[in-house]
Amino acid sequence: MYTDAKIAAASGDQERTQVRLELAKAEELLWKNNLLLLASKFNIDARKAGIEQAGLYANPNIFVDQSIFAEPTQRYFDFTRSGQTVVQIQQVFLLGGKIDKRIRVAELSAKMSEQEFYDLARALITKLRRTFYFIHYYRDAIAFYDKSLIALDKTVNSAELAQKRRAVLQSEVLRLKALLFFLRKEREDLRIKVLEKEADLRVLLNEDTYKNQSVAIVPVLDLDFVEKATMEGLKLDNMLAKAREYRPDLKKAVQALRYEEANLELQHANAIPDLAFGPMYNRGGTAFQNYWGITAQLNIPIFDRNQGNIKAAEKSIQVRKQELKNLILEVENDVSVALATAKAKDDLYKKFRNTYTKDYADLAEDMILSYEKRYISILEFADFFETYRSSIVEMLRLQTDRMEAIEGVNYSVGTGLIVPSYKSNGESGGAKEGGSK
Repeated sequence: MYTDAKIAAASGDQERTQVRLELAKAEELLWKNNLLLLASKFNIDARKAGIEQAGLYANPNIFVDQSIFAEPTQRYFDFTRSGQTVVQIQQVFLLGGKIDKRIRVAELSAKMSEQEFYDLARALITKLRRTFYFIHYYRDAIAFYDKSLIALDKTVNSAELAQKRRAVLQSEVLRLKALLFFLRKEREDLRIKVLEKEADLRVLLNEDTYKNQSVAIVPVLDLDFVEKATMEGLKLDNMLAKAREYRPDLKKAVQALRYEEANLELQHANAIPDLAFGPMYNRGGTAFQNYWGITAQLNIPIFDRNQGNIKAAEKSIQVRKQELKNLILEVENDVSVALATAKAKDDLYKKFRNTYTKDYADLAEDMILSYEKRYISILEFADFFETYRSSIVEMLRLQTDRMEAIEGVNYSVGTGLIVPSYKSNGESGGAKEGGSK
């Protein structure tokens, strides 16, 4: 709608370096640089290290008993045959399949962390795209305000000159100035919102090129995709099936249930006592000068049979089952509401795009000229101008809302159903958005 020069002027970017940024490039930078994603990846590595730890055997235990003073020889720390020395080695053997069960619990914990990563990525990509669309359309809105302010400012100057000739009343001039002030205030409010969204974009991308506040980020959209995006082929049943397949939060809830079930098996195994077994050597401390023996140690599960942890694990399974059922209901409602919202916004936009707003734009200059020639009154002019402003701005907001609603559909399903036909480093496609299968 507006050239880059107009957009720069509109956003107060005349003194800022304009850097064009395509959505595909932005998503690539997000996967590469976003600090939250990097932290989540480290968390996955930490959980995977837990798998290695869970599979390790217990270390052997060495016990040494050395007499301090040998009475027969009157020597301290006598390590000869005349002193007494006891050496015992024990190895703990985990019974009940504890190692395999610990590994299973650790593996499920790592899988949960992977789904947390994909869920975070899903949220960040959605935020990135919405921020992108917001900045683009709000820059267009600011450019429209600037164009209107130039025309209205000329009208106010003409009215002031006419007032000096007593051709118009002071009330008319004040009415025009109030309208001018109102438009300038709205324009500044929009500019501040754009600056805030630019700050969000800088945090998401974490790229040196865009970190400096003197850089004005100019989003470049695939306008062909934006115009042709449609909800006509989307069916609620198919979307629900895809949501069950791709939603990472749903996958995490399933993994959480499996984790608690595996933990219950582990707690039952923990009720089985472990066996400590090994050789022992005693010199000079028994009836034999050199005594070799075997030691074995086993706790008798009379009082502590791990009852509390087993009950807690059983209750945790019930908790996860209810949470999973609730999440399934939330997912179904999220998808239904997202689809209905996107269809409503899309239908409204396609019904009115390039119709009456274009007519308003064509009529605007005629209305300004008509007022200056006194063909219409100040009330008619102000009413038209406010309606004109409201129509154009609301159409731009509708375009923003429509694209945000489309991203709401993608977010609710957990994969890109309606996205531009590009691929950035293989990670911004549908499978990556929705997590691993």
